[in-house]
This record gives sequence, structure tokens and C-alpha cells, in this order.
Amino acid sequence: MKKRIFIGMLALVLLILPVSLYLQINQAFRQSLDSARNSALREESAIARALSMELQRNDDRAGSDTTLRRIAYEAQRKYGSANVRVILYSGRNQLNGQMPVTAPEILLEAEERSTYLSSMDHNMYIVHPLDEEITLITVTDFSPFYEARAEQTRFALWICLGGTVLAAVLALLISGGLTRSLKRLAQSADAVRSGADLELKPSGKKDDIGKLTDAFAAMNDAVKKREESLREQAEQRQRLIDALAHEMRTPLTSVVSAARLIQNGNADAETRERMCDLIVRESRRLAEMDENLMKLTRMNGAELEKETFSLKEMAEEALAAIPETELAGEDSTVTADRALVVQLLRNLVNNAAKSGTETPVRVTLHEGGFTVSDEGRGMTEEEVRRCTEPFWKADPARTRASGGAGLGLTICREIAELHGAKLEIRSEPGRGTNVEFTLPLHPGEDSETTDPVFCD
Repeated sequence: MKKRIFIGMLALVLLILPVSLYLQINQAFRQSLDSARNSALREESAIARALSMELQRNDDRAGSDTTLRRIAYEAQRKYGSANVRVILYSGRNQLNGQMPVTAPEILLEAEERSTYLSSMDHNMYIVHPLDEEITLITVTDFSPFYEARAEQTRFALWICLGGTVLAAVLALLISGGLTRSLKRLAQSADAVRSGADLELKPSGKKDDIGKLTDAFAAMNDAVKKREESLREQAEQRQRLIDALAHEMRTPLTSVVSAARLIQNGNADAETRERMCDLIVRESRRLAEMDENLMKLTRMNGAELEKETFSLKEMAEEALAAIPETELAGEDSTVTADRALVVQLLRNLVNNAAKSGTETPVRVTLHEGGFTVSDEGRGMTEEEVRRCTEPFWKADPARTRASGGAGLGLTICREIAELHGAKLEIRSEPGRGTNVEFTLPLHPGEDSETTDPVFCD
């Protein structure tokens, strides 16, 4: 590309510069010739009038060659100069001076005033028949104009040569600047393709190359963020698989051990019944784990089916199957995925009910969301930070006793993130836990508030 830009710019200069200089030189030359020709015609007119008057005063010139030659020599002395020669002819006899050998004989055959510019000796001839016998010819030297054109042409050649050199240098600099940026972008693209770490900053320029560089830098940043996101998702997926394998080992081991004990046939009826209960409980736990994992899988990249609904009606629906739960607070209207919000509230209430609280779980409605509170065991700061991780348990033994799979709060976190919200968890050991969920208000979205609602 650099070679093409260089050759193109050089060819453009070589085409435009000589042609423009040629046109200017020739236009100036023609204007000079026209001006000199008009001046010579005016001067010749004055000479012709003077000679006509002189010839009229000497009527005895007929047959007097001496008189005519005298008038001719006097005309050359009076009106001639270094660049202008005045020549008189009587018929075809030259009376004075010397006619250039290149002058065509046809000049003497002119019947009226006429001009002739010779390209051989660069003289302009003005032929003016004064009467039937006497012919005036003025010879004006135009060679200075031709010499000036030749000098201008030589100067133009030097200008073309210097312009070509300058154009070549500029073409190299400009093409080098353009291709340098493009080459850097190509190297950056190769680095991105190979996975190498690339630090490409926006150029800040307003030209097309600058815009392209800015766009490439933005694309590189987007690719980095996407790679980072994919890396985090892969790490989360791997942690989930590792945790799942670890969590499944305990119930499967319990099921296999109980089944072998029953299969052995040496256990009494009470032991077999206890083992069967264990198998049923652990099997339900595995089924619940599978169901929650399917929910998490479906929520990964899912599209929300949003609708506008009342928080009070949604909460009553979610808590209908959970007894001993208090509902209070102010009703409001929100826009969200109703089914997912119902699932989130149920998971939070079920999780709070397993906290060891001696009082009913309390759900308090507020504008755009709700808060689930309990007075159970509470959590430390470390436990609050990790409680939404898949399969994480503050007390594994207590969780197994309550039958949990460790995915409830993880699902709640996913539902909140799908809605652009976060779960705010506040807890202290021995003083219970509060989990607040608030939907973000979109521009133009208003919440309608009614009277407080209290129910058991």
C-alpha cells in the first residue's frame, strides 16, 4: 500500500505540475506577442503616415531613384532602431537596408496591409503598400520573447525537478505515516488473534485513521471484557461442577450404604425402616439439587417476561403455601418477571425459616421491592460475603439436617441480577438476618402506593 500511495502521489504531481507550468508559460508568451504586435502595428502606422507625407512633398520622385533612396535611408535613420528596421521597396527593388534571407518573396505581392511572423528568425514583418509603386516593410525583432519563453521553460524544468523531489519526499512521509498507523493496527489485530496481551490507546485524532484507531481500541477493550466475562463464567461453571460433585458424593454414599445394609439382610425391621427413610430423604435431596441446577441453567442468558403487577398480590401468592409468615408494608406496582420474583421471595422465606428463628419470618413490602427478616442465628461478615455461592454452607451438618442443597440464595442472586438489581444482606451472629430486594426504577416508571397492608 505504501508503494501505491507513493507512486500515485508522484504521478499526480508529474501530471499536474508540468502541464500547469506549460499552460502558464504559453499563455504569457501569447499575451506578450499580442501586446508587442499591437505596439508594432501602431508604430508602423505612424511611420507609414510620415513617409506618405514625405513622398507627397517630393512629387518629382518619379524616375528619381536617388530621391527615393534618400527618403528610405532617412526613414531608417529617423524611425528605425536596434529591434525595428524600416525598408522601402520600389516595385521589387529594395531601396535601403537588408531584407533577411528568410523573408518570403510573397510579402512583396501583398495588395493591402498585412503581417507575417516568421518562426525561423523570430521577426515580425508588416507589409504596407503606400501606393502602386512604393511598399513599406517594417521588420520587428521578436526574438527576446522567444528567448524569454526558453528561459522560462528551463526554469520550469528546474521547478518540475525540484517539485518531483519534494513530492517524492512528501509522498514517502505521508504514505509512511498512513501505512505506519495501518501497520500498527494490523499488528494489533494479529496480537488479538493470537491471544497476546495488547495495550492499544485511542489516538485522539479526528481524521479517518484516528477514528479507525479509536474504533479498534474500543473493539479491543470489548474483546477483553468479553474474554474476562467468559473466563469468569468458565471459572464459576468449574466451581459449580466441583461443588456439585462434592455435594452429590455425600447423599450418594448414604444411599449406597443404606441400600447395602438393607440388602445384607442382617438388619432388624427398625434399622431397615430407618435406612429406607434415609434413602428417601437423600433421594429427595438429590432431586431438589437437580431441580435447582436446572433452574440455574435455564436462567443463564434467559430473557425476562416482564409484566406490571402489584407487590401485595404477588407476595400473597408466594406466601400462600408457607404458613406462619407475616406480611406488612406498603403496596406498590412494579414491572418485572412475576414468576421469577415469586420464586425469589419463596426461596428467601424458606431460607429464613431454616435459620433457627423462634419468631415467624417477616416480609415487609416497600416501594419497588421487599425485605425478608428473621431473628435466627445470623451470619458473620465472611458468611454474608459467601452465602450466595453455589453449595456453600456455613454449617454443613446443620444444612444436611434441614435438607437444604445450598442453591437457594444462588438462585435468588441470579434472579436479582437478571432484573438489574442486587440482594442487600445484613446480618449479625445471634441477631438474625435481613435480605432486601429492590427493583431499579426505569425512566418514566412510577410506583403506585396504597395504604399499609398487615396480615398473618
